[in-house]
Amino acid sequence: MQSVLFSWLVVVVLHAPAEQVSVAQTSAMLPTLLLILIGGLAADRLDPRSVLVRLQALAAVPVLVLAAFVAGGSFGLMHLVLFGISIGTISAFTMPARDALLSRVAGDNLMHAVTMLTAVQFGAQAFGSLIAGAAGRVGGTAMLCLQAAVLLSGSLALSRLPPSEPNPHAARSRSPLHDIAAGLREVARTPKLRAPIALVLAVGSFFVGPFMVLFPLLVRDVYQGGVGDLSLVLMMFPLGTIAGSVSLRTIGGIRRKGLAALLALIFGALNLAAVGIGLPFSGMVAATFLWGLGGSVFINCSRTLYQEAAPPAHRGRVLSVYQLGFMGGAPLGALLAGQIGQHIGSLHALWVFSAAMVLFVVLSWMFTDLAGME
Repeated sequence: MQSVLFSWLVVVVLHAPAEQVSVAQTSAMLPTLLLILIGGLAADRLDPRSVLVRLQALAAVPVLVLAAFVAGGSFGLMHLVLFGISIGTISAFTMPARDALLSRVAGDNLMHAVTMLTAVQFGAQAFGSLIAGAAGRVGGTAMLCLQAAVLLSGSLALSRLPPSEPNPHAARSRSPLHDIAAGLREVARTPKLRAPIALVLAVGSFFVGPFMVLFPLLVRDVYQGGVGDLSLVLMMFPLGTIAGSVSLRTIGGIRRKGLAALLALIFGALNLAAVGIGLPFSGMVAATFLWGLGGSVFINCSRTLYQEAAPPAHRGRVLSVYQLGFMGGAPLGALLAGQIGQHIGSLHALWVFSAAMVLFVVLSWMFTDLAGME
């Protein structure tokens, strides 16, 4: 819901240019980039269930504050930036706690659990995008209040889980910085952790950032669409991810996960380039769905490789580095997308990011052993 509502408010309601769209989207990503390693440390040192219960409820507060400003008709770009900073800060602590809990309950078949989580996560995302499409009819205030209610219901559901103890394998040191550095060292010296991080960083830079900035601009400027069209486009990627995750779960997973992840990124780059041709709106919708299919392979394979290689003593911190890869690349990608789109147009900018991803994958294939990882 937030993805659609936030993009709609900045792109359609405020009618912001590409550069301002990139600033607004970056505001929600940058705090996560700066704080997610601390969030990973908190997931190791504290009860991750309690962390999630409190932060899920806290996340409803900035949503309700933004709803009040929208209701008064007095909001501007600065209000959206402050909202993005608030949500991004909370996300920096919720994502590592969620992933740390998954590792404890997954059992022996980790990819089975990861594909289920991915399907449920993106299923909720697709459903939220569909609901948020009603903002054009019922107004942004009502939809933001509904979003806050959904967040609060998540806190209630989490409170019904059994208590979870802090990571029993995590040795405490006197310095939080020392503990964070230990997680980073673990990633740096473990090939199965180190190699996927570069790809995740590339996904944040060349896929996530442009998707959040250029696709809303395309809906507005090329297809003259409204919030309903925007919600449809943003819904297609998670729907493709669901379909791909269910298929992976049905066939029992993929053995050569590194090779599959590389091929999935090539496939995604081709779909991005296809959108850059200037397809009819239905073609853009179809290409985004296919992009989600490829994305499901990359997400499930890279996430499983990471979860399997994460040592128990540093699990929360190591998993936070995985999220840091996405968050580190996404703000850069969003800012670049705004600048490039402003100068050469949103369609041509997609070709730039598609070519950059293809080049990065080829270099990774040639100079790392990721293609052989299982």
